[in-house]
Amino acid sequence: MPTTKWILPEGIEDILPEQAYWLEMKRREVIDIFISSGYGLIIPPLLEYTDSLEKNASEDLNLQTFKLIDQDTGKQLGIRADITSQISRIYSTYNDTNINRYCYFDHVVRAKTISSKKSRIPIQAGAELIGSKEVESDAELAILMLNVLKKFTNKKIFLDLGHVGVFKKLMKYANLENNQEKLIKNLIRSKSSSEIKNYLKDLDIKDSLKECFKSFPKMHGSVKEIEKYLDQLKSFDNNIENDIKYMKKFSDVIAQSHADVEIKYDFCELKGFDYESDIIFSAYIESDSEEVAIGGRYDIDSSTISGIGFSIDIRYLLKNQFLSKPLKKLVNKSGKWLVEDYNEQ
Repeated sequence: MPTTKWILPEGIEDILPEQAYWLEMKRREVIDIFISSGYGLIIPPLLEYTDSLEKNASEDLNLQTFKLIDQDTGKQLGIRADITSQISRIYSTYNDTNINRYCYFDHVVRAKTISSKKSRIPIQAGAELIGSKEVESDAELAILMLNVLKKFTNKKIFLDLGHVGVFKKLMKYANLENNQEKLIKNLIRSKSSSEIKNYLKDLDIKDSLKECFKSFPKMHGSVKEIEKYLDQLKSFDNNIENDIKYMKKFSDVIAQSHADVEIKYDFCELKGFDYESDIIFSAYIESDSEEVAIGGRYDIDSSTISGIGFSIDIRYLLKNQFLSKPLKKLVNKSGKWLVEDYNEQ
């Protein structure tokens, strides 16, 4: 019998038989939902050349990507930190139609710990719809995300809607350096009004724009709360009014399918890997402050083609007490693993 107890790196953990059995059962359910909804399952490679893995990628995605050298070619390889970039490559390489749908259920690897509660080797279930710009298509993705999430938990789900495009329009107007833009974005994410105010004090931008950035932590709640700041926002770009109308229609379509999900607007929701360019959304489960799923719209190869997708952090759900009880469980009896009904003693 082994006596050595090895220590794994922080944020990296095993999945033991009881949880692995539950995970496999759920994986089959989720993939069936994806396929029945018209999404094709793909299994991209865990690593590939960084020039394709990180093409048009954001700085934060680059920092989260493990790098190594291919012993055969001497070229740099990357271990994927996100699957959306791989789906963009697959669409660009193999697609022969304007609109396509893909899904996945697989691991990614992160170079850094994002949160003490999150794994560095998340298991993600997700889907992408590429080639459509219709609000119904965007809502289709969010509805699918909620359908899948409800397979894992019976607890109340909250959906927060944001819009990166609004923030980017203001940044374009401000014409700031990249490091300044990044800092303002992080301050807005933290919703710290005092820190935003202190940083903006000595920044060389118009006072009206400073006031707009100071208002961001208040831009959350119902659409009526957002509309209070509409005149302030559209004074810098008239298209922002259309962005908010789009968000409202987006949420209305989702509410028709998921009336039990509480939908809120939050313009401080600027999460993800910074490649998003438009509407974004995050899902939360009752009594927990960490998002369990994120999604949003993005551009492909800086062209006229765009996509929208989401990913659910399955490993985070597995580690926390959000899960609905399974019908079957795996138990160890005298060194032999057996499947039993959940209520069986």
